[in-house]
Amino acid sequence: MTRVRHAAILVALTALAAPLQAQADWRASYYPYLVSAPNEFPLLGARYELRRDAEWDARWLSDGVFSVSAAAGFQGSRFATVEFKAPGLQDGWRLFVRAGAVRDARLGFYGLGNDSEVDEDLEEASGSYYRVKRYQYLGRLEVTRRIRGPLQLSWGGSVVNTRFADLPAPTLFGATVGLEDEDTDVTGRISLVYDTRDREYNPGTGALLELGALAGSGGEGYGRYYGEARGFVTPRFGTVVAGRLAAVSSVGSPALNALYDLETWEGGRTGYGGRQTNRGLPDGRRIDADQLYASLEVRQTVVDVGDFGSVSLMLFADAGRVFEEGAISLTTEDLAVGGGAGIILRALKAGILTFNFAGGPEGFQFTSTTGWSF
Repeated sequence: MTRVRHAAILVALTALAAPLQAQADWRASYYPYLVSAPNEFPLLGARYELRRDAEWDARWLSDGVFSVSAAAGFQGSRFATVEFKAPGLQDGWRLFVRAGAVRDARLGFYGLGNDSEVDEDLEEASGSYYRVKRYQYLGRLEVTRRIRGPLQLSWGGSVVNTRFADLPAPTLFGATVGLEDEDTDVTGRISLVYDTRDREYNPGTGALLELGALAGSGGEGYGRYYGEARGFVTPRFGTVVAGRLAAVSSVGSPALNALYDLETWEGGRTGYGGRQTNRGLPDGRRIDADQLYASLEVRQTVVDVGDFGSVSLMLFADAGRVFEEGAISLTTEDLAVGGGAGIILRALKAGILTFNFAGGPEGFQFTSTTGWSF
Protein backbone atom coordinates (compact mmCIF):
# COMPACT_ATOMS: atom_id res chain seq x y z
CA MET A 1 0.00 0.00 0.00
CA THR A 2 2.86 2.37 0.86
CA ARG A 3 4.41 1.81 -2.56
CA VAL A 4 1.06 2.56 -4.19
CA ARG A 5 0.77 5.83 -2.28
CA HIS A 6 4.34 6.81 -3.19
CA ALA A 7 3.64 6.08 -6.86
CA ALA A 8 0.44 8.13 -6.73
CA ILE A 9 2.31 11.06 -5.16
CA LEU A 10 5.04 10.81 -7.81
CA VAL A 11 2.47 10.84 -10.61
CA ALA A 12 0.73 13.88 -9.07
CA LEU A 13 4.00 15.79 -8.69
CA THR A 14 4.93 15.02 -12.31
CA ALA A 15 1.54 16.29 -13.49
CA LEU A 16 1.98 19.51 -11.50
CA ALA A 17 5.54 20.00 -12.73
CA ALA A 18 4.61 19.68 -16.41
CA PRO A 19 2.87 23.07 -16.75
CA LEU A 20 5.60 24.69 -14.64
CA GLN A 21 8.20 23.33 -17.03
CA ALA A 22 6.18 24.61 -20.00
CA GLN A 23 6.02 28.05 -18.36
CA ALA A 24 9.79 28.00 -17.80
CA ASP A 25 10.26 27.62 -21.55
CA TRP A 26 8.88 31.14 -22.09
CA ARG A 27 11.49 33.85 -21.68
CA ALA A 28 11.13 37.61 -21.50
CA SER A 29 13.57 40.11 -22.99
CA TYR A 30 13.80 43.88 -23.38
CA TYR A 31 16.02 45.73 -25.82
CA PRO A 32 16.36 49.02 -27.72
CA TYR A 33 14.82 49.16 -31.17
CA LEU A 34 16.08 50.87 -34.33
CA VAL A 35 13.68 50.92 -37.30
CA SER A 36 12.70 53.00 -40.32
CA ALA A 37 9.49 54.70 -41.42
CA PRO A 38 8.61 55.73 -45.00
CA ASN A 39 11.09 58.47 -45.94
CA GLU A 40 12.31 58.80 -42.35
CA PHE A 41 15.27 57.17 -40.62
CA PRO A 42 15.92 56.43 -37.83
CA LEU A 43 13.08 55.75 -35.42
CA LEU A 44 14.32 54.99 -31.91
CA GLY A 45 12.33 52.83 -29.57
CA ALA A 46 12.10 49.77 -27.38
CA ARG A 47 10.73 46.24 -27.67
CA TYR A 48 9.49 43.71 -25.15
CA GLU A 49 9.27 40.03 -26.06
CA LEU A 50 7.92 36.96 -24.33
CA ARG A 51 8.89 33.97 -26.42
CA ARG A 52 9.38 30.24 -26.45
CA ASP A 53 12.51 29.43 -28.40
CA ALA A 54 12.31 26.80 -31.11
CA GLU A 55 14.74 23.93 -31.46
CA TRP A 56 18.17 25.00 -32.67
CA ASP A 57 17.65 23.61 -36.20
CA ALA A 58 14.01 24.71 -36.61
CA ARG A 59 12.93 26.73 -39.64
CA TRP A 60 11.57 29.51 -37.40
CA LEU A 61 13.32 31.26 -34.55
CA SER A 62 10.57 30.98 -31.91
CA ASP A 63 7.68 28.55 -31.61
CA GLY A 64 5.67 31.45 -30.23
CA VAL A 65 6.44 35.08 -29.47
CA PHE A 66 4.38 37.89 -27.95
CA SER A 67 5.90 41.33 -28.50
CA VAL A 68 5.18 44.98 -27.73
CA SER A 69 7.09 47.59 -29.75
CA ALA A 70 7.10 51.38 -29.76
CA ALA A 71 9.32 53.88 -31.56
CA ALA A 72 9.43 57.53 -32.58
CA GLY A 73 11.43 59.54 -35.11
CA PHE A 74 12.82 63.06 -35.17
CA GLN A 75 10.42 64.23 -37.90
CA GLY A 76 7.18 63.10 -36.31
CA SER A 77 6.74 59.45 -37.29
CA ARG A 78 5.90 57.02 -34.52
CA PHE A 79 4.17 53.72 -33.86
CA ALA A 80 3.11 51.31 -31.14
CA THR A 81 2.21 47.71 -31.98
CA VAL A 82 1.32 44.49 -30.18
CA GLU A 83 1.93 41.22 -32.02
CA PHE A 84 1.61 37.50 -31.39
CA LYS A 85 3.13 35.03 -33.83
CA ALA A 86 3.00 31.28 -33.30
CA PRO A 87 4.44 29.09 -36.07
CA GLY A 88 5.37 26.17 -33.82
CA LEU A 89 3.05 25.93 -30.82
CA GLN A 90 0.61 23.54 -32.49
CA ASP A 91 1.75 21.05 -35.11
CA GLY A 92 0.31 21.90 -38.52
CA TRP A 93 -1.12 25.27 -37.44
CA ARG A 94 0.15 28.85 -37.34
CA LEU A 95 -1.37 31.96 -35.77
CA PHE A 96 -0.56 35.60 -36.49
CA VAL A 97 -2.19 38.54 -34.65
CA ARG A 98 -1.29 42.22 -34.83
CA ALA A 99 -2.79 45.45 -33.49
CA GLY A 100 -1.37 48.94 -33.40
CA ALA A 101 -1.37 52.65 -34.05
CA VAL A 102 0.99 54.16 -36.65
CA ARG A 103 1.77 57.71 -37.70
CA ASP A 104 3.80 58.20 -40.90
CA ALA A 105 4.80 61.86 -40.94
CA ARG A 106 6.43 61.88 -44.38
CA LEU A 107 4.68 59.28 -46.51
CA GLY A 108 5.29 59.90 -50.21
CA PHE A 109 2.38 61.10 -52.33
CA TYR A 110 3.28 61.77 -55.97
CA GLY A 111 -0.16 61.34 -57.52
CA LEU A 112 -1.55 58.22 -59.14
CA GLY A 113 -0.22 56.31 -62.10
CA ASN A 114 3.03 55.06 -63.54
CA ASP A 115 3.72 58.35 -65.38
CA SER A 116 3.37 60.64 -62.34
CA GLU A 117 6.14 63.23 -62.49
CA VAL A 118 8.26 65.08 -59.95
CA ASP A 119 8.91 68.82 -60.15
CA GLU A 120 12.37 69.07 -58.61
CA ASP A 121 12.07 72.84 -58.07
CA LEU A 122 8.90 72.42 -55.99
CA GLU A 123 10.42 69.54 -54.06
CA GLU A 124 13.59 71.49 -53.30
CA ALA A 125 11.73 74.68 -52.38
CA SER A 126 9.32 73.13 -49.86
CA GLY A 127 10.92 69.83 -48.88
CA SER A 128 7.46 68.37 -48.36
CA TYR A 129 5.52 69.05 -51.57
CA TYR A 130 5.32 65.30 -52.25
CA ARG A 131 4.65 64.26 -48.64
CA VAL A 132 1.50 63.56 -46.61
CA LYS A 133 0.77 62.49 -43.05
CA ARG A 134 -0.93 59.15 -42.53
CA TYR A 135 -2.54 57.97 -39.28
CA GLN A 136 -3.58 54.33 -38.91
CA TYR A 137 -5.30 52.17 -36.31
CA LEU A 138 -5.21 48.52 -37.29
CA GLY A 139 -6.06 45.03 -36.19
CA ARG A 140 -5.29 41.80 -38.03
CA LEU A 141 -5.86 38.08 -37.44
CA GLU A 142 -4.53 35.26 -39.62
CA VAL A 143 -4.64 31.47 -39.28
CA THR A 144 -2.58 29.07 -41.39
CA ARG A 145 -3.13 25.33 -41.76
CA ARG A 146 -0.60 22.97 -43.33
CA ILE A 147 -2.26 20.85 -46.02
CA ARG A 148 0.60 18.56 -46.97
CA GLY A 149 4.34 19.01 -46.71
CA PRO A 150 5.26 22.61 -47.61
CA LEU A 151 1.76 23.45 -48.94
CA GLN A 152 -0.32 25.59 -46.59
CA LEU A 153 -3.68 27.40 -46.62
CA SER A 154 -3.96 30.78 -44.93
CA TRP A 155 -7.06 32.83 -44.20
CA GLY A 156 -7.84 35.84 -42.07
CA GLY A 157 -9.04 39.40 -41.94
CA SER A 158 -8.17 42.91 -40.85
CA VAL A 159 -9.70 46.24 -39.90
CA VAL A 160 -7.74 49.40 -40.74
CA ASN A 161 -8.85 52.96 -40.09
CA THR A 162 -6.70 55.40 -42.08
CA ARG A 163 -6.65 59.17 -42.13
CA PHE A 164 -4.47 61.14 -44.54
CA ALA A 165 -3.80 64.75 -43.50
CA ASP A 166 -2.24 67.53 -45.54
CA LEU A 167 0.99 69.12 -44.33
CA PRO A 168 1.09 72.88 -43.59
CA ALA A 169 3.19 73.74 -46.64
CA PRO A 170 1.61 73.63 -50.13
CA THR A 171 1.53 69.97 -51.21
CA LEU A 172 0.37 67.88 -54.13
CA PHE A 173 -1.97 66.03 -51.78
CA GLY A 174 -3.66 69.26 -50.74
CA ALA A 175 -3.99 70.41 -54.33
CA THR A 176 -5.45 67.15 -55.69
CA VAL A 177 -7.15 65.37 -52.77
CA GLY A 178 -7.84 68.02 -50.14
CA LEU A 179 -6.98 68.72 -46.54
CA GLU A 180 -7.98 65.25 -45.34
CA ASP A 181 -9.09 61.80 -46.48
CA GLU A 182 -10.37 59.14 -44.06
CA ASP A 183 -11.64 55.60 -44.59
CA THR A 184 -12.14 52.35 -42.68
CA ASP A 185 -11.28 49.22 -44.63
CA VAL A 186 -12.49 45.80 -43.49
CA THR A 187 -10.80 43.01 -45.45
CA GLY A 188 -10.88 39.24 -45.76
CA ARG A 189 -8.08 37.33 -47.42
CA ILE A 190 -7.25 33.73 -48.38
CA SER A 191 -4.00 32.44 -49.86
CA LEU A 192 -2.15 29.31 -50.80
CA VAL A 193 1.45 29.21 -49.58
CA TYR A 194 4.20 26.83 -50.71
CA ASP A 195 7.27 27.24 -48.53
CA THR A 196 10.46 25.19 -48.87
CA ARG A 197 12.90 27.73 -47.37
CA ASP A 198 15.52 26.22 -45.08
CA ARG A 199 15.00 29.07 -42.58
CA GLU A 200 12.21 31.61 -42.49
CA TYR A 201 14.20 34.30 -40.70
CA ASN A 202 17.39 34.07 -42.80
CA PRO A 203 16.81 31.88 -45.89
CA GLY A 204 19.70 30.46 -47.87
CA THR A 205 17.94 27.88 -50.03
CA GLY A 206 14.40 27.07 -51.12
CA ALA A 207 11.38 28.97 -52.38
CA LEU A 208 8.33 30.81 -51.08
CA LEU A 209 5.35 30.88 -53.46
CA GLU A 210 2.09 32.62 -52.60
CA LEU A 211 -1.21 33.07 -54.45
CA GLY A 212 -3.87 35.13 -52.72
CA ALA A 213 -7.22 36.88 -53.07
CA LEU A 214 -8.57 39.70 -50.92
CA ALA A 215 -11.89 41.52 -50.64
CA GLY A 216 -12.14 44.91 -48.97
CA SER A 217 -14.83 47.40 -48.00
CA GLY A 218 -12.64 50.49 -48.39
CA GLY A 219 -13.68 53.11 -50.92
CA GLU A 220 -16.66 51.74 -52.80
CA GLY A 221 -15.49 48.16 -52.28
CA TYR A 222 -12.80 46.26 -54.16
CA GLY A 223 -11.13 42.94 -54.78
CA ARG A 224 -7.47 42.10 -55.21
CA TYR A 225 -5.56 39.12 -56.57
CA TYR A 226 -1.83 38.71 -56.18
CA GLY A 227 0.98 36.27 -56.70
CA GLU A 228 4.55 36.35 -55.48
CA ALA A 229 7.48 33.99 -55.99
CA ARG A 230 10.73 34.19 -54.03
CA GLY A 231 13.72 31.92 -54.53
CA PHE A 232 17.02 31.46 -52.71
CA VAL A 233 20.17 29.53 -53.65
CA THR A 234 23.59 29.25 -52.00
CA PRO A 235 26.19 28.56 -54.73
CA ARG A 236 29.07 28.68 -52.24
CA PHE A 237 29.48 29.10 -48.51
CA GLY A 238 28.61 32.64 -47.44
CA THR A 239 26.95 33.61 -50.74
CA VAL A 240 23.19 33.78 -51.24
CA VAL A 241 21.45 34.67 -54.51
CA ALA A 242 17.83 35.74 -53.98
CA GLY A 243 15.15 36.65 -56.52
CA ARG A 244 11.54 37.78 -56.47
CA LEU A 245 8.74 38.24 -59.01
CA ALA A 246 5.31 39.60 -58.02
CA ALA A 247 2.09 40.80 -59.63
CA VAL A 248 -1.03 42.48 -58.20
CA SER A 249 -4.37 42.97 -59.98
CA SER A 250 -7.42 44.79 -58.56
CA VAL A 251 -11.09 45.23 -59.38
CA GLY A 252 -13.56 47.77 -58.05
CA SER A 253 -12.86 51.13 -56.41
CA PRO A 254 -10.40 50.81 -53.50
CA ALA A 255 -9.77 53.61 -51.01
CA LEU A 256 -6.52 55.57 -51.27
CA ASN A 257 -4.82 53.58 -48.52
CA ALA A 258 -5.55 50.28 -50.27
CA LEU A 259 -3.42 51.51 -53.17
CA TYR A 260 -0.50 51.81 -50.78
CA ASP A 261 -0.78 48.71 -48.60
CA LEU A 262 -0.80 45.07 -49.65
CA GLU A 263 -1.32 42.37 -47.02
CA THR A 264 0.59 39.15 -47.66
CA TRP A 265 1.15 36.00 -45.63
CA GLU A 266 2.15 37.10 -42.11
CA GLY A 267 3.40 40.38 -43.50
CA GLY A 268 2.86 43.06 -46.12
CA ARG A 269 4.40 46.07 -47.78
CA THR A 270 3.70 49.74 -48.54
CA GLY A 271 3.34 51.20 -52.04
CA TYR A 272 5.72 50.67 -54.92
CA GLY A 273 9.08 52.24 -54.29
CA GLY A 274 11.43 52.18 -51.34
CA ARG A 275 12.91 49.65 -48.98
CA GLN A 276 10.45 46.80 -49.60
CA THR A 277 10.02 46.94 -53.38
CA ASN A 278 12.26 49.25 -55.45
CA ARG A 279 15.16 50.74 -53.52
CA GLY A 280 15.99 53.06 -56.44
CA LEU A 281 12.77 55.02 -55.73
CA PRO A 282 11.49 56.92 -52.68
CA ASP A 283 8.95 55.12 -50.48
CA GLY A 284 5.51 55.12 -52.12
CA ARG A 285 6.79 56.75 -55.30
CA ARG A 286 4.33 55.00 -57.64
CA ILE A 287 0.86 53.91 -56.55
CA ASP A 288 -2.07 52.51 -58.51
CA ALA A 289 -4.42 49.53 -58.48
CA ASP A 290 -2.21 47.00 -60.34
CA GLN A 291 1.51 46.30 -60.01
CA LEU A 292 4.29 44.21 -61.55
CA TYR A 293 7.79 44.08 -60.06
CA ALA A 294 10.93 41.97 -59.70
CA SER A 295 14.14 42.00 -57.66
CA LEU A 296 17.50 40.24 -57.69
CA GLU A 297 20.08 40.23 -54.87
CA VAL A 298 23.52 38.75 -54.26
CA ARG A 299 24.42 38.65 -50.57
CA GLN A 300 27.99 37.93 -49.48
CA THR A 301 28.99 37.38 -45.86
CA VAL A 302 32.36 38.98 -45.03
CA VAL A 303 32.41 38.53 -41.24
CA ASP A 304 30.66 35.53 -39.68
CA VAL A 305 30.65 34.65 -35.98
CA GLY A 306 27.90 32.05 -36.22
CA ASP A 307 24.81 32.55 -34.09
CA PHE A 308 26.35 35.68 -32.54
CA GLY A 309 26.04 37.70 -35.75
CA SER A 310 27.57 38.63 -39.10
CA VAL A 311 28.37 41.44 -41.51
CA SER A 312 27.45 41.03 -45.18
CA LEU A 313 27.58 43.05 -48.38
CA MET A 314 24.87 43.02 -51.01
CA LEU A 315 24.37 43.96 -54.66
CA PHE A 316 20.79 44.35 -55.85
CA ALA A 317 18.60 45.35 -58.79
CA ASP A 318 14.89 46.20 -58.69
CA ALA A 319 12.47 46.85 -61.54
CA GLY A 320 8.73 47.35 -61.76
CA ARG A 321 5.78 49.55 -62.58
CA VAL A 322 2.12 50.19 -61.73
CA PHE A 323 -1.00 50.06 -63.92
CA GLU A 324 -4.55 51.34 -63.85
CA GLU A 325 -7.18 48.92 -62.53
CA GLY A 326 -7.45 45.90 -64.81
CA ALA A 327 -4.62 46.98 -67.11
CA ILE A 328 -1.77 44.81 -65.82
CA SER A 329 0.31 43.03 -68.47
CA LEU A 330 3.64 41.26 -68.67
CA THR A 331 5.80 44.00 -70.17
CA THR A 332 9.18 45.71 -69.88
CA GLU A 333 7.80 49.05 -71.07
CA ASP A 334 8.15 52.04 -68.72
CA LEU A 335 9.71 50.02 -65.93
CA ALA A 336 11.36 51.94 -63.09
CA VAL A 337 14.80 50.33 -62.74
CA GLY A 338 16.98 50.85 -59.71
CA GLY A 339 20.05 49.19 -58.30
CA GLY A 340 22.89 49.54 -55.88
CA ALA A 341 24.68 48.04 -52.92
CA GLY A 342 23.91 47.45 -49.29
CA ILE A 343 25.36 46.57 -45.91
CA ILE A 344 23.67 43.89 -43.81
CA LEU A 345 24.22 43.63 -40.07
CA ARG A 346 22.96 40.55 -38.25
CA ALA A 347 22.82 40.41 -34.45
CA LEU A 348 22.40 36.89 -33.05
CA LYS A 349 20.41 34.58 -35.36
CA ALA A 350 17.70 36.88 -36.72
CA GLY A 351 18.37 40.55 -35.87
CA ILE A 352 18.72 41.78 -39.46
CA LEU A 353 19.35 45.47 -40.24
CA THR A 354 20.01 46.53 -43.84
CA PHE A 355 21.33 49.83 -45.24
CA ASN A 356 20.66 50.30 -48.96
CA PHE A 357 22.47 52.77 -51.25
CA ALA A 358 20.82 52.90 -54.66
CA GLY A 359 20.50 54.86 -57.86
CA GLY A 360 17.31 55.11 -59.89
CA PRO A 361 15.23 57.30 -62.19
CA GLU A 362 15.36 60.17 -59.68
CA GLY A 363 18.94 59.95 -58.49
CA PHE A 364 20.47 58.61 -55.30
CA GLN A 365 18.25 56.96 -52.68
CA PHE A 366 19.11 55.75 -49.18
CA THR A 367 16.78 53.34 -47.39
CA SER A 368 17.03 51.13 -44.35
CA THR A 369 14.88 48.37 -42.94
CA THR A 370 14.82 45.69 -40.29
CA GLY A 371 14.72 42.24 -41.84
CA TRP A 372 15.09 41.53 -45.51
CA SER A 373 13.45 43.45 -48.35
CA PHE A 374 12.00 40.06 -49.34
